[in-house]
Amino acid sequence: MKKNISKLKMPRVARPEHSYSVAEGQTEGGLLAFLTQYALKDRSRTTVKQLLGDRYISVNGEATTQWDYALSVGDRVVLHPAPLPTTLHHRLVDILWQDEDLILIHKAAGIPTVASGEERDETAMQVVSKHLKKFNPRAKVFLLNRIDKDCSGFVLMAKTPALQAEMSEHWGRYVLRQQFVLVAEGQIPDSEGYLAAPSNEDPKGRKPSRHVRGSETAGQARYRCLQQTELAALVVVELLDGRNNRLRRQMSALKRPIMGDWRNGSKRKDLGMVALESMAFSFVHPKSKRRYDFDQPIPGKFRRLLKP
Repeated sequence: MKKNISKLKMPRVARPEHSYSVAEGQTEGGLLAFLTQYALKDRSRTTVKQLLGDRYISVNGEATTQWDYALSVGDRVVLHPAPLPTTLHHRLVDILWQDEDLILIHKAAGIPTVASGEERDETAMQVVSKHLKKFNPRAKVFLLNRIDKDCSGFVLMAKTPALQAEMSEHWGRYVLRQQFVLVAEGQIPDSEGYLAAPSNEDPKGRKPSRHVRGSETAGQARYRCLQQTELAALVVVELLDGRNNRLRRQMSALKRPIMGDWRNGSKRKDLGMVALESMAFSFVHPKSKRRYDFDQPIPGKFRRLLKP
């Protein structure tokens, strides 16, 4: 039976910034012992157990209800102002990590990140927002990057507009790594190189650069071909600048459209997806300054697309 959070009498909790670092000599006995003896020693044992059971406690950004959770020196234990959500069960959206400030999800192809234009389908933002509101009716999320509906990948969201503004304005300061893997139709002449930042024709009528070889500063993205056949190439791309990539346009400009991207020239309309997916995403938390790294293997279906 689900608990109706709004009707429960919740114990009074600390403000979000109340976090505790596990010091030498404080690991004996696990999480409950640390809370009752050090962090929350002014609370009764019963209250602390209730906080644990109701998911108010996280260790290193992950909620836990395990009272004997083994701690290590330097672990960060946080008492949150509202219970942390349980696992989201959705076939296209997974919550990979979250704390009181940020949330990182992975979305599959088939669901848009956010509504745009005539789009009326359910969005990843709506899925996440509805899930969080089950536990905190005032919860909100604010988009930091997006992945196209027919692609898969990591999406980072802020929980306050102030944090969204800060990270958006200084994206390069906080987001350290963005890697994508794609399957391009046809062969790639060079095993590695750079892709020029996409642009339209300038006012003087000059055409934009399509392919850049040379220094890292010449382009927005660096690519490396991992494998190729007569049919297609498996390519890893790392963004060097910006949060809004245009890899579909860039590959199309090279006459090597991403497989399944029929809007940009692909011959494979039957895939039902675009063979482009986030492979790695790393960021520095704007408050704690801690670095977070998220990686995933190359999808097996991408390698299968290389075969006739």
